[in-house]
Parts: sequence; structure tokens; C-alpha cells
Amino acid sequence: MTTTLRTATASGGMALLLVLAGCSTGGGDESSTPEAGPLDAFFEQMYGEWSEEDSNAKQNEVEEITARCMQDLGFEYTPVDYSSMSGGSYSSDDLDVEWGSKEFAEKYGYGATTDPWGDAEEPMPDEGEGQEWFDPNQEYLESMSETEQAAYYEALYGVQTFDESDPEAEVEWDWEQAGCSGKAQHEVWDTDGGFNDPQFEALQEEMNTMWESSMNDPRVTELNSKWSTCMADAGYSGFAAVGDAENSIHERVNAIYDGYEWTEDSTEEDWEAFQATVDSQLAEITEEEIATAVADWECKDKIRYDKVQRDVNFEYQQEFVDAHKAELEAWVAAFNEAS
Repeated sequence: MTTTLRTATASGGMALLLVLAGCSTGGGDESSTPEAGPLDAFFEQMYGEWSEEDSNAKQNEVEEITARCMQDLGFEYTPVDYSSMSGGSYSSDDLDVEWGSKEFAEKYGYGATTDPWGDAEEPMPDEGEGQEWFDPNQEYLESMSETEQAAYYEALYGVQTFDESDPEAEVEWDWEQAGCSGKAQHEVWDTDGGFNDPQFEALQEEMNTMWESSMNDPRVTELNSKWSTCMADAGYSGFAAVGDAENSIHERVNAIYDGYEWTEDSTEEDWEAFQATVDSQLAEITEEEIATAVADWECKDKIRYDKVQRDVNFEYQQEFVDAHKAELEAWVAAFNEAS
């Protein structure tokens, strides 16, 4: 999907949930395979009823805590209503073809340089519709000197540090060093019986180990080898495992966006020119993206990748549930009690 901004955030726990959900990307007869595994069922008890309203409520709580923290440090901070930015939500139910199907690959590739929702039966709101949003703290910030603004941002986000010798180096996020924003996120998301509850850290570590073991199972390794050979035969060499082909397209897309640096002197005209350049460069990749995605789908279908990989994963899930059932039930109970 082509968007103005390409960002994604998730806690380690939420990312784990998405992995364990076993999202299918097409290929293989799965008619005899259940949609959810034994471990997935426990997560469904936690998040099965999770809604956009729940997410907004949590974010509002984060904002209120942030405001109190900033006030304690001598600054004004008006809670931001981020929910007003959402003029609608993207759902696979709105697509004209099923996500992950061969038809999707033939029409949209991986959805990296294309806009699958652009042809949906129910179009998304026009730009700006339902998205009238402004930062209620902007006027307050503009009344400050540069020194005061620097102090404000340090209080809000902590001291921003990075390796000047390697600007692209990843920096591990530490809520204790992330100012009032980090403190608020920690209080709401990390200590409410959710995924990051400290008493279940060991269980999560074992779960991560289980997932890695399932992906390194000889049966999955063999699948990746067969897929790699199939892709090479189709003219797409250099990919060792399922996911590499798709990642190669996304890496090229990210490189396009990373090729522009904003400065304090950048104007709206600069942005429009940049967006026009981006659209043109993305269009040059689309044909290759679609061809690669179709070959990818056909190779996975040929070896029944999704069916076999999911069966292997479910085996590991069952073994994990059998060994940790009491702990998992306690985790679900703690989460539901705190939610």
C-alpha cells in the first residue's frame, strides 16, 4: 500500500502475537488446517475482543499521564487526541481480492508500490475527511525560545542520542530514558497485566525460543530450500528463504523514502516535489514487484508451503501449551483482570 508515511510500531509481545497468528500469504491447500493453533487460542482470550475504541482509550490514558508528568517538571502539556487522525481503517475485508491470494499477487504484487485499497468497493475517506487534527501544544511551543523548546522536548521524550559514526544504527528503546512519554507508555502498556508484565517475561522468552525452533525445524528448512530452487528456476535467484523476495521489494521502497532528508527549511513545495518523485520511482518497480509476487505465490503453492509450515508450527504450539498450560492460564487471567 502506498502511503505518505510508512511506520509501524508494536511491543515485543504484540509482534509475537502477530507471528503466532500464522498469517497466510497464499500457496498450499489449507482446507484441512484450522485457522488457529493451540497457543493462538490463549491470545484470542486476551485480544479477541480488542477494538479500536480500546486502543484509543489506552492512548488517551497515556496522554493524561504524560500531561501530569510534564506539569510536575514545570511545563504545560495538553493531551493529544490522536484518534481524530483516523478517518477510517484499512481492513482486508474491504479489498476487491483476497490478501495473499494469487489474484492479489497478480493485481497488487505485495502491496508495496501499489494501493490495494484504491480499488476497494468501499473507498477510504478523501484526504482530510475526518482527519482534521492539530497539535494543541503547538501554540505553546511557538511561544518558547529555542533553548526552552529543547528543554521541553527533553522532558517529553528524553535525551535523544545516536551514534554519529553510524546514523542508521538501531537504538534500543528504554522507557526510563524516554522522558514523560516513555514513563506514560510504560505505566499503561507494560504494567497492566499485558504482554510485558514482568512476572511473565520468562514465559515469553521460552515462547520466543519455541517460535524460533519451529522456524528452524528441518521440515521448514527443507521447504525453504525447495522454494529457493523454484524461484531460481523462475528467474529469481539469490533468495534463500520464503520472505526474502518480498523483503527485497520493501527494501527498495524504503530506500526511495530514505533518499530524502528533511530540514527546517523544507517547504510544502519541497514535499510535493518529493512525493511526485517517489510516485514515479515506485511506479518503475511495480511491474517487477507483481512478477516476483506471482512467482513467489506459485512456488509456495507448488510445495504446499503454508500448509506444511502451519502444521509444523501447530505441533510446536501444542507441545508448548502442554508444558506451560498453568502459566498461560495465569497470564490470561492477569491480563483480563487488569484490562
